[in-house]
Amino acid sequence: HVEWCVERASTLQKGFAQGDPICSKPFNAAGIEGLQLLFYPSGYSGAKEGYSSLFLLCPPGTTLHCWLGAGKQRKDARVAFNETEGLFGRTNFCKFNECVDAASDTISLTLDVEEAHASLSE
Repeated sequence: HVEWCVERASTLQKGFAQGDPICSKPFNAAGIEGLQLLFYPSGYSGAKEGYSSLFLLCPPGTTLHCWLGAGKQRKDARVAFNETEGLFGRTNFCKFNECVDAASDTISLTLDVEEAHASLSE
């Protein structure tokens, strides 16, 4: 289980236009090195109005079955784009205002990996 707490959540949509992510530091989980969470407060390109996007960036050759969470929203992560190997998540992950903890002005972003495989390049 990996958790990333993003502070000053109420300012994120003003500071990050659609298509602009806030990125976690690279981390290791389930034996895979170099993972990174990408959260788009105003959505990735093509997201519905008011929706945020959440993705997990993985090294090329990584296959994952995992769950991503934003606030109380939890969804299985899918391969995001055929042309972008190693990007798992959802463009319309959840409405931004539904993932913010108003009391603490934070968003808790989580990753739970059920299964992971990395192909070794020669």
